[in-house]
Amino acid sequence: MNRQIKLTLLAVLLTMPFAGMEAAKKPAVEPLRISVQQRVPSELEKGALVITNRIEAWNPKETAIIICDMWDKHWCRDATDRVAEMAPHMNEVLTIAREKGVKIVHAPSECMDFYKDYPGRKEAQKYNDPKIAALANGGNLPSEEGAVWPVDQSDEGCENADCKPAGVWKRQIETLTVKDEDLITDSGTEAGSYFKKKGIKNVILVGVHTNMCVIGRSFGLRAMKRMGMNIVLMRDMTDLMYNHEMWPYVDHFSGLDLMVEYIETYVCPSIVSSDFTGKKQFKFKGDKRPRVAILTAESEYRANQRLPEFAHDLTLKKNIHCDYALGIPIMGEAKKDADPKVKAEYAAFGMPVDTDGKTEAPTRHNLENLQILEDADLAIFFIRRRALEPEKMQAIKTFVASGKPVIGIRTSSHAFDAKGNVPRSGGGIVAAKENASDMLAQWPEFDAEVWGGNYQGHYGHLQTGTDFSIVPGMENHPLLKGVQPFTTPNWLYRNRPLRSANAVVLMLGSNPGVPDEPVAWINNNRAIYTSLGHWDDWKQESFRNLMFNSVDYLLNLIKN
Repeated sequence: MNRQIKLTLLAVLLTMPFAGMEAAKKPAVEPLRISVQQRVPSELEKGALVITNRIEAWNPKETAIIICDMWDKHWCRDATDRVAEMAPHMNEVLTIAREKGVKIVHAPSECMDFYKDYPGRKEAQKYNDPKIAALANGGNLPSEEGAVWPVDQSDEGCENADCKPAGVWKRQIETLTVKDEDLITDSGTEAGSYFKKKGIKNVILVGVHTNMCVIGRSFGLRAMKRMGMNIVLMRDMTDLMYNHEMWPYVDHFSGLDLMVEYIETYVCPSIVSSDFTGKKQFKFKGDKRPRVAILTAESEYRANQRLPEFAHDLTLKKNIHCDYALGIPIMGEAKKDADPKVKAEYAAFGMPVDTDGKTEAPTRHNLENLQILEDADLAIFFIRRRALEPEKMQAIKTFVASGKPVIGIRTSSHAFDAKGNVPRSGGGIVAAKENASDMLAQWPEFDAEVWGGNYQGHYGHLQTGTDFSIVPGMENHPLLKGVQPFTTPNWLYRNRPLRSANAVVLMLGSNPGVPDEPVAWINNNRAIYTSLGHWDDWKQESFRNLMFNSVDYLLNLIKN
């Protein structure tokens, strides 16, 4: 071997370790943290649904966002205006997603001639898998069998009588940036074939309109579901075609809420833009409805079933928008001899159940989507013994300190008292960061400071149940309209004496041989608490009236 060859080999050998080190320095692809909301059948009550949240880690290289029919002009004037209002916020989402490596797919139907010379259009036309083509078109999914469509759109959904359907669109609205690396197609066959070839598994749908094109196009929610994609709707980056003068005769944006609820139940989960922007979710300026933030994380009283049922009625009857900050119910809070159906319910959340009927899910001490508090007019709490990251607890404290009204249900007397320190890393939520507390934050004084309560546990379970009555002299209080004495299997909380001089007690609970206990009161005229809230309580018209009255009373305080 000559000298030159030896020197060359030596140089290669010497550089190999450094080349390996350079490769090791390359940062790994940072996964997208996606907070997924869905409604699934309850194992505890036939025909009932529970609202769920789970966190998924998505590889951005395996993820795409499809933008449905964000046209430059729509035949309906109001629809055109709402697209223009939403577009800047959507473009921010797309920009962030693109920078993270997500594939952006522009899908303005019937506008492909405009884009015929764009690189993204030419690229999309290369893909035509016959197997995908067979799945791109079709009607309802099997999961929708027997489902009731939530709005009447038979009039095409425009609220302006002078607008007539016509194909007036020429291109996608210019506000949405189109890059050379983006894909452009209005064909589910092309999009799905491209996804299959490139290994894209996760698909997010944004755009309009949720009750028409978003769900039904060949690249829409149903088609992507049939293709086996992990499909979600970005629920704050969409709109619907609905005229409030048609059934169910609700505000336009309440119609959108009902449509999202339908999709979460029968088609696919939903997410919000906050997962990408880190900001509060988008809201149309024309949406003037009161907004209620529902914070729930408990496992004993089926709050994840009863509160969405209550929220559905608030939407239908009062045109109130409800958002959820959800924790995951924890089997470890239930008894060791838990009913098999209860175990099945928790298994449906992806949580293991050990031989004792318990689980310690890593996400116990968490609430997702607390950004909803930034726009909320009222917050409803149904939480049991959770510790939170300090910044999340601060968001709750900031809301309470703002003076906005709050409602507490049952276990919310001990909502943020975890009965012991909870390490950040031990909770499995996030490793302790530099200069950050090692422990999650708690608020054991929440009961006294907000509700004026004095929770000391509860009395035993009685076969006869607990009797609930109205405090003499309070019969005509506005919170008690339509409320009569009743009895439920609920067990009685110990709360006397209350710790606020400003608390006005409205209802009492009675068990044989023990003093009557306060079970519903208003504190400082802005915080309503009730130790009622057992799943059977919601079957009582009087309890439901108490809850509706509480929402009305507190929201009217804001108006006045």
